[in-house]
Order: sequence, then C-alpha cells, then structure tokens
Amino acid sequence: MSGLLRTTWRWLGGIRLTVFILLLLTADTAVGYLCLNRRAGLFQPLNDLGLLQWAQTYAWHNPGHTAWLFVLFILLSLLALNTFVCTTSRVAALARSRAHFTKAVFVFKLAPHIMHYALIIILAGYLGSYLFSEVYPSRTLTRNSSVTIPGTGISLRLDSTDFRYYEGDRLDYFNGRAIQASARLLLSSGDREWIETIAVNRPIICGSYGLFLKSYAPAYKNSMISRAYIELTIRRDPGVYFYFTGMLLFLLGLVLYLCQRFFLKGEERLGHSR
Repeated sequence: MSGLLRTTWRWLGGIRLTVFILLLLTADTAVGYLCLNRRAGLFQPLNDLGLLQWAQTYAWHNPGHTAWLFVLFILLSLLALNTFVCTTSRVAALARSRAHFTKAVFVFKLAPHIMHYALIIILAGYLGSYLFSEVYPSRTLTRNSSVTIPGTGISLRLDSTDFRYYEGDRLDYFNGRAIQASARLLLSSGDREWIETIAVNRPIICGSYGLFLKSYAPAYKNSMISRAYIELTIRRDPGVYFYFTGMLLFLLGLVLYLCQRFFLKGEERLGHSR
C-alpha cells in the first residue's frame, strides 16, 4: 500500500500531469470564451446569487452553455492539487538537505515554494467565495429611507448623495452624465451612530459584511428622475480572508526571492554553503 501511495503521490506531482491539465484548461477556456461571447447575460447573476443558487437555476436550464465553467473548477482544483504535491515534495527534499545550507540560504530557497502555496490559498479563497458567500442584492435607498444588514442589528440610512456630472467638450457622449457618484450613509447599532461614505470603487466594510454601490440615479444631469437614490449590494464573503492571507504569503515569498537575487553575492556564495 505504501508503494502505491508513493506512486500516486509522484504521479499527482508530476510535470506530465501539469502539462496535461494546462492543455485542458486552454481548451476549456476557449469554449468558455465562445459561450460568454454569445450569452454573457447568463453568467452575470453569479455576482448576486452565488454558485450554488446559480447552478440550480441558470446553469441547470442551460447546460450546453454553462458546463465549461464547472469543468474549469474541476481542472483548477486538479492544478491546485498538482501544485501542492509538487511543492510539498520539493520542500521535503529541501528540508532533508538542510544541513548543507546556511540558515539564510535555506530560507531564501523557500521563496518560490511560499509563492506556490500562496497561489493555492488564493484559489481556495475564490472557491470559498463562490460556494459560501451570502449575497443580498438590490437594496434600494432613497433620502432618509433605511435598510437593515441581514444577520446584524446595524441599520443604514441614506443621508445625502453627491453626483458629479461630465461638463467637458471633448466627449459628447458623456455630456451631462454622472462620472463620479458617492453617498453618505448613517449607520446605527443600538445607541451608536456613525457616518460612512460609499462610492463605486469605495465599499464600506461593516463587520464581516461589505456594502457595495451597485447603481445610482439620476445618472444624467437632465434626467426625468427627480428623486435621487442608490442601489446597494450587501455581501458577506469568507473568501476575503484567504485572499489577504495568500497575498501576504506571496509578498513574503517575493521579498525573499528578491533578497536572494540582490543581497546574496552570486552563485559562489550559494555553492560554498552547500
């Protein structure tokens, strides 16, 4: 049994499997491009529903246009497993030869492996986001109206809006169109109240939830809409913690790699430490 496990482990970490998976990924993403090009609207609800609800509705009734996405998840999972096995084998071999290196060189040699582990963590974060996110789309707020963040005692009230419209003469299409939009929200929880500003690329983080500005009105200066409003998406995404952990690990590995390149005195020093 141990021999079978060793053989399986070597096969999972082999370069041939890596190349095979990458070829399949190339073919699958080419199919995905064709599907997205023809029916992009079929995939847009993924941002609001999450993978499980989307799979039970849109994907279930359109298997010919959505199957490639699930194949993509499977291939990415296999690639992550292949990378994990390969990297772990390299780290184990490096640890066995630890006596041949100085402490500094040993740490520097871990740099690419740290970055590989970081990418696996980031991929796991994306999978966690699609599987376990809680999304509450289309929460509309008008002046002095309020909504409550589900699962919390925090309520939101729209205090004011600030729309800035394009008034230049170089892009006629944008004349009178809002190019910057922000809103002041009054948040309250019990006896505590505070003001936060939200914009298109400036979400509000409230505990484990994120508030995102999805749309707003009036989008045009001379619009028939007289009453301003904003539309929010409320999202709780457990994958965020994996993203940040993976990025920090990748940054650590990158710094170590740069230190190895610029602060060690060439291959001679590495050779003498062996």
